[in-house]
Amino acid sequence: MGDARLDVRTVAAGRWRSILLSLGMDERTLNGRHCACPICGGRDRFRFDDKDGRGTYFCSGCGAGDGVKLVMGLTGQAFKDAARQIERLAGVVQPTASKPERTDEDKLAALRRVWSESRPIQRGDEAARYLAERGLKLYELPESIRVHQALRYHDGETVGTYAAMLATVTGPDGKARSLHRTYLQAARKAPVVAPKKLMQGLPLSGAAIRLTAVSQVLGIAEGIETALAASELFEVPVWSCISTAGIESFEPPTGVREVVVFADNDVNFAGQKAAFAAAHRLKLRGFEVSVRIPPSPGDWLDELNRRASKPRNV
Repeated sequence: MGDARLDVRTVAAGRWRSILLSLGMDERTLNGRHCACPICGGRDRFRFDDKDGRGTYFCSGCGAGDGVKLVMGLTGQAFKDAARQIERLAGVVQPTASKPERTDEDKLAALRRVWSESRPIQRGDEAARYLAERGLKLYELPESIRVHQALRYHDGETVGTYAAMLATVTGPDGKARSLHRTYLQAARKAPVVAPKKLMQGLPLSGAAIRLTAVSQVLGIAEGIETALAASELFEVPVWSCISTAGIESFEPPTGVREVVVFADNDVNFAGQKAAFAAAHRLKLRGFEVSVRIPPSPGDWLDELNRRASKPRNV
């Protein structure tokens, strides 16, 4: 295992900025100044210094680490899966030199342009087929999810053009922060290194993909499909926080009094850890909070499909 750890770090040396940007990290998080931690969500406690091109960082809340640890924290993946994704990305991105930061307005203009090119999901289109293929029933889809017929995919260099399911990531203030993209092909995730990516936008701490209107009782989950599955199973409005980091940093908007955290049942306990950290923080702030975990390893979409596959008693 020692050799494997050395190999992935050697392959990614000098490429961490490009790798992390490809995974949807905001440029401002990588500028060397203190900012919100993308892992724990703590404000003004994280600094990315990339010493010797190793992707190093320090957070006064969750500690120090290198690029591999950062990717594991961002994605909730175990070392093996994170290393595999890093190696694939490192093979297509080039070492990055410092370049002027894009302004917030530039980023928001790009978000608006991509959104304007999309359309509401309709039965039979690529996004609707993808969601149905995942085992979800399509009664009514929220306006925050749309489909783009031909969106460019690139991870250091252009790889191709695919249909994509788009979702608006909204901050606690109700303003759009980013777009989440799921690249699709033949009703499945596209065969690319990172089929799920965030566009560069505004800081994501506290944000979520609002799959329903604000309600007094609100559920949160990691992925979009997981949130839709939890909503179907429990008849509770559920929003997607995208990742474990998003769960930990989630900020309920005005009007919410109770939060149900629909955690992933991860074998490495990443999902459970994030869920209980969020529950603890929100409880201290006066919210009613509960945590629901699937009885078997996986997420609530897995549980939805397990229940659907069981034969009914005659």
